[in-house]
Amino acid sequence: MKKLILIPLVAALTACSGMQTIEERKTYAQPSWYKDCAQEGVKGWFWWKEDMVYACGAGESRYAQAAEEQMDAIAMNNFAKRINGRVNSETTIDIVDDKKSSRTTISYKVTDTAIRRHVKSEKGHFTMGGRHYTYVKLEMKKSVFDQLLAESKGQ
Repeated sequence: MKKLILIPLVAALTACSGMQTIEERKTYAQPSWYKDCAQEGVKGWFWWKEDMVYACGAGESRYAQAAEEQMDAIAMNNFAKRINGRVNSETTIDIVDDKKSSRTTISYKVTDTAIRRHVKSEKGHFTMGGRHYTYVKLEMKKSVFDQLLAESKGQ
């Protein structure tokens, strides 16, 4: 009888050991690597070094999966803007009767961009006030990035 009780208990404890607690915060925070997200860098040691390209993204939602999808989409879009994006920026300043008004319009146009062979290098996640906050830093070999950049210019 003791074995019948012990087997489900051990199975339940083993299943829970793979779980990770999501931090519940009282104040908003960002991982330091997200705040200062590098665009490029070098990975490796001594004789084995490789140039890398990075893109970061963040998500926020009351649903964990929605926050994760947002962060991935934003990080991928940051890669796509650099590979295949065009920026149109305009600032207008009007001065009429010594009263100044200004407006700035910035628009990005990113056409369909193939992005492949990137690696998620770091993720962060916390909850606050019933909302999920997620962060990701994507990493891609610079050689792959340069290849995608050349392909986009050939279109």
